Amino acid sequence: MPHVQSLPSYYATLSTRLFYAFHPAHIRANFPHTTPVFIETCVPVSSDTIRVCNGTGCDFDNDELQAALNTAQAGTIILLEAGATYTGPFTLPEKPASPGWITVRTAASDAALPPANTRITPAFASVLPKIIAPPFLQAIVTQSRAHHWYFLGVEFASAAFSYNIVAIGNGESSESNLPHDLTFDRVYAHGHPTQGSRRAFAGNGFRIALVNSWVSDCKEVGADSQAFCAWNGTGFKLVNNYLEGAGENVMFGGARPSVPGLVPSDIEVRNNHFFKPLAWAIWSPEYAGTPWSVKNIFELKNAQRVWVQGNVLEQNWAHAQTGFAVLFTPRSEDGFATWARVHDVLWEDNILRHTAGGFNTSGRDGNFPIAGTARILIRNNLIEDLDPAAWGNGSGRVCQVLGPVPDFTFEHNTVLNTGNTFLNADSPNYPNMNFTYRDNIVSYANYGAHGSGTGVGNGCFNVYFPQVNFTNNVIADGASGNGGTPGNYPPNNFFPATMLNVGFMNYNGGQGGDYRLTAASPYYQAATNGADIGANIDSLMLHTAGAIPGVFPACPDATSSVTPPLDFRTTLSVFPNPGSASFTVQGLSPNEATNVRIEVWDVQACLRAVSFAGTDVSTEGLSDGMYLIRVLERNRAQVIKWVKRGR
Repeated sequence: MPHVQSLPSYYATLSTRLFYAFHPAHIRANFPHTTPVFIETCVPVSSDTIRVCNGTGCDFDNDELQAALNTAQAGTIILLEAGATYTGPFTLPEKPASPGWITVRTAASDAALPPANTRITPAFASVLPKIIAPPFLQAIVTQSRAHHWYFLGVEFASAAFSYNIVAIGNGESSESNLPHDLTFDRVYAHGHPTQGSRRAFAGNGFRIALVNSWVSDCKEVGADSQAFCAWNGTGFKLVNNYLEGAGENVMFGGARPSVPGLVPSDIEVRNNHFFKPLAWAIWSPEYAGTPWSVKNIFELKNAQRVWVQGNVLEQNWAHAQTGFAVLFTPRSEDGFATWARVHDVLWEDNILRHTAGGFNTSGRDGNFPIAGTARILIRNNLIEDLDPAAWGNGSGRVCQVLGPVPDFTFEHNTVLNTGNTFLNADSPNYPNMNFTYRDNIVSYANYGAHGSGTGVGNGCFNVYFPQVNFTNNVIADGASGNGGTPGNYPPNNFFPATMLNVGFMNYNGGQGGDYRLTAASPYYQAATNGADIGANIDSLMLHTAGAIPGVFPACPDATSSVTPPLDFRTTLSVFPNPGSASFTVQGLSPNEATNVRIEVWDVQACLRAVSFAGTDVSTEGLSDGMYLIRVLERNRAQVIKWVKRGR
């Protein structure tokens, strides 16, 4: 079988994730568990058409959109008149379980929209039907169990302030009643330009996707506001979007889930452009006069199995909080959700810039019990212009860890920062076990690695990070008066006088530079794995290349066939396990067994076998050892560990 690098890009990306999750050299680090859910979002094929318009050839008039939604069945496309206004709220009803989707889209041709895999912008508003939320109400709401609705080329807006423009979910108390399989592709959603809206999408369902879309003007005074937020659902895909939100551009958790024990899970966030306009900054010359409450860019308050890759996150400042851009801070919602957690987060290949602070991670929620925080991996990211003085006089901390947070890894990142600390901790009663900080480039700033009451460097590590793996870091700009000397830190770290001594291709003052290392740099190929210290800039630029222009190849055509998804709610197993010459996947229905692809991956991230013919898979010729069995259907997958023992 070929090495995965010769496979399509989806599998090449997957190979990276499998490598870092299962490569023997990394097993001790307890890296995050990866998501088993992948949502396909290609446009479904339709066999029937309903036209909603005013004039000849219309099945329903423009004031009869709800009747059209009620009438449509699976396999139907509802064409809305380009430029027409439809005032909600409109309800997506539950339909009988049957193959196919109901597509709601502009009647304008595909040629009038951006191509598949390309983000829409406000410039396309003239060809979009407009579904409007009345003041304090919604444009779209859902019945329980509403499913397989697909929106393409539609504008969602608010006539005045609204709490949720698109409200998926209605407080369902069981997962089986959640709305499921809703996709929004190339939609333009925005709050009121002067009054704002609390959020564009409340995504409280199962398998919810927002792709290739533009979301703006989500803002409020005195409360959190988001482009997308979910707290009572699971299975999410946010890919190739422009996302504006004053409180948090995107948040998971933040309210009480009505499904007992629910944790928003299996979250894919890739190739998005997160942005806050300076018109919202009260200190900026561009300030437009309303003090919208600005907090963070991305926040997890209750979430697990989260993959964040290839995004560009820009402009976050201290206002309603201290300016941290990214928060992993579980909250029980005043003691209600004691199961709240932030577990298994992979944050890789992202660019964060123009911010007052970096990452704030916490393992506790005041005096309330929670499941806590664990297995956070932040690797191969670029953080530049982290400058509290320039961005609202915020925290100026690159990475704050308020324990207990076990299995936290911060590696191969390049950070251009000024201000407070590059690592900060708070209470000696909550040490962070199995903490790794290696192969990073960072500025010492004022206090380096600092712990409350323990000073800097080794004093901080001994109390807050017992048995820390702190090695092969480049820590520039250290000041001996603040403890920035090698003797205060573990061996095998490097302390150049300034960032200019690191050996970047072009430092450029720490903004917009070329942060690859020259071959003459002392830190070239000096990382623990033999690579350059700091981020792999070539890989980083490849993964983020489409985040601002809004291109992300995922679907081959503007319209493609989407087969009805298999349920996969039952946990599958492999028998026998351990096994030898073959195995059988158990737990699939007869229909599912004939519509799956079964892959066998080794721990070196090589695809070793593929089966399309039923559930019995031969493993003749494979060496003894551990393998990953991936059972795939177009919309999702399950991963099972299997051991081969004896030939």
